[in-house]
Amino acid sequence: MTALHGIERLETTGLWRPDAGADRREVYVTLGEAELVLQDFGGTALSHWSLPALVRRNPREAPALYAPHEEAGEDLEIAEPEMIAALDRVVSAVEMGRRRPGALRRALVGLAVGVALGALAIWLPGALRRHAANIIPPAQARDIGDRMLDVLARRAGPACSSIPGNEALARLRQRLAPTRPLRLAVLRDLEVPALALPGDLIVLSNRILEARDDPDVAAGHLLAAILTTRTQAPLNGVLQDLGLGDLLRLLASGRVPDRAIAGHVSERAARPPALPPEERLRAGFDAAQLAWTPWAGATGRATTGAAPSDMPPSLEDTVWLALRDICR
Repeated sequence: MTALHGIERLETTGLWRPDAGADRREVYVTLGEAELVLQDFGGTALSHWSLPALVRRNPREAPALYAPHEEAGEDLEIAEPEMIAALDRVVSAVEMGRRRPGALRRALVGLAVGVALGALAIWLPGALRRHAANIIPPAQARDIGDRMLDVLARRAGPACSSIPGNEALARLRQRLAPTRPLRLAVLRDLEVPALALPGDLIVLSNRILEARDDPDVAAGHLLAAILTTRTQAPLNGVLQDLGLGDLLRLLASGRVPDRAIAGHVSERAARPPALPPEERLRAGFDAAQLAWTPWAGATGRATTGAAPSDMPPSLEDTVWLALRDICR
């Protein structure tokens, strides 16, 4: 006897009688996953027996005698112990199912329900976040960004403002992103150099304006934040931090709870999103015609192979001085 694929497929020989009055003939018997196949030694299939209908006619006797169903005149005599053991397990399993007809069904239904609920729990939050990101209008995204700015202002002081400083911010935005409706704000003690918020709002820290007397360093921090939003949308970050209940509340009422806004701000102010890879940053600096070396040197990045140093400055001296004084 040959065992193929463990016990899921067994092969042996047996004596087969096609009907009650016929003589027995030796056949080749194959036990598959769902049926018993009887073949002659030339490989021609003689009969196919469904395993769920299989019956044994002489329990605990040897050789074993099997039939394809209770009323059949056809039978099969097997002497091989391993095949007998396998077929008896099939017969026992079928008999168990007959004695408890609803047990297997209930188990299968329970398993299916459990799998479905588990898949739903994994799939639903992500689906809701994607749906929310697609339907939130720009005005609502701006509101979320403004509320985040209010939370940051309570931590780092109110947004700085002066007429010359605001004009300098507008010049910097026009220099770096002329086709994008960005809004810029400066906070006195923001913990990170720049942070992108929903609604095209980017907040700069006054610390970077005072730390180095070079507008290209401040412009580099701003541009790096802009480039980060191309792969990590700030609104998606807010949605990612929302639990299922807050997501449902947002879709129903159109508003993110205050505690969720505060929690997200605390997380992002401490750990802002990672910047894009250096090659993408350099490509973005080249596209904006902003020198790479000042910002790269200030942030500890490589300055070799940088773009030409004759790129125009991000701001003129007088405009830069106005921006540096925006919080004074």
